[in-house]
Amino acid sequence: MSRRLHGLLANLSLLGGTLLVIALFAEFFFFRFIMVPDDVLPNVTANGVVRYAPNTVATFRHPDGSTSTARINQQGWNSTKAYYRASPPPGRVRIAVVGDSYVHGAFIDVEKGFPNLLEETLNARSVQAVEVLRFGMDGAPLSQYLHMMRREVLAYRPDVIVVPLIHNDFDESFRFLKTRYASAFLKMRREADGSVTEIAPAPFRPGLADALRQSAAFRFLYYETNLYLHLKSFVSRWFWGGDEVYEPEFISSAVDIRKLGSKDDLAFYTLHIMQEMKTLAEKNGVRLLFVMDGVREAVYAGSTANDYAVGKLNRIAHNTAANLELPFVDLQTAFATHYARHAKRFEFPFDWHWNELGNRIVADRIADALMQDPAFLTPRSARLATAGAPSRAGRDVSGDAGAHRGSFANPVN
Repeated sequence: MSRRLHGLLANLSLLGGTLLVIALFAEFFFFRFIMVPDDVLPNVTANGVVRYAPNTVATFRHPDGSTSTARINQQGWNSTKAYYRASPPPGRVRIAVVGDSYVHGAFIDVEKGFPNLLEETLNARSVQAVEVLRFGMDGAPLSQYLHMMRREVLAYRPDVIVVPLIHNDFDESFRFLKTRYASAFLKMRREADGSVTEIAPAPFRPGLADALRQSAAFRFLYYETNLYLHLKSFVSRWFWGGDEVYEPEFISSAVDIRKLGSKDDLAFYTLHIMQEMKTLAEKNGVRLLFVMDGVREAVYAGSTANDYAVGKLNRIAHNTAANLELPFVDLQTAFATHYARHAKRFEFPFDWHWNELGNRIVADRIADALMQDPAFLTPRSARLATAGAPSRAGRDVSGDAGAHRGSFANPVN
């Protein structure tokens, strides 16, 4: 008996040692030099806003063999500008773009993102010098954009704030996701009396998932093989206590249509957030422009956005902006027009984010909208000095079919 136990322990020790050697080889050689995963972009909270760790460079490797690079500046945002100055140079119009991974620039090099292309386009086409600052955080919903405006963006004294809306921005403003840093986003709750309670974001604190992400083997097996999609329900339930179950047949425009919520709730929260943004902008003499992603499945099918469940989000965003007299551009027509002529898609074969073509079209469409109303490209100081001049409210800055007319009348000091 003793001899058998001794032999069993010896075999187990040999097996354990062998597995350890294999694990070490995989971690420190195979997945670092042969099958290399994406680099890590750590997160931090500064000034109450979750962002990326400053001065970080990360390379991402994609299923088609391409790579992209993110360059995080001193303020914690992916940007070609190493540092954001507190105020724009005299005479230069400063545009801030606030959003999620589409603004951050997922799957593309930082210089190929639409904020950079927008700056280049405006400086080439306009007589007014322009600089564009981007504030993009992966996974951020519309409610977080409001928080970012309050705590971060307005401190840089922008003349214009552009807010691109993506289809998952809406329900995630009030629906609580149990993910790695979702609790670090501002959320909304509708009370019985019709009021809104804002639930302040918690400071981001690294957890188990962040520790696992330090392993090259984990990153490759979890992300590069798309295993994370198949394990989403398991990870959500057992690590974060959530119920995010990934089933591709319910995904439209990268949104789980089962979780969109009622049209009434979506419209209610959208109105509250956009009204808050308008109030902030008016108090600070800033002009707002909202831009809504098209329902690209409809574009490729030759149908309309109304044929898809997510199309109601385009209608809600459009109607809310119209009611608040805020400039609004729906990208549906721009995408449909280009696709009809060239039959080229606007996202990656492996991901729904805008590819280089999509980013170029978005930049051009925003530039068109800004240049149609000269007030957008007038420095705030000049606009405030002539605040008593006749209003330009009502000018159509969209140019898209079905878009409304509306803009600020007189910015308030």
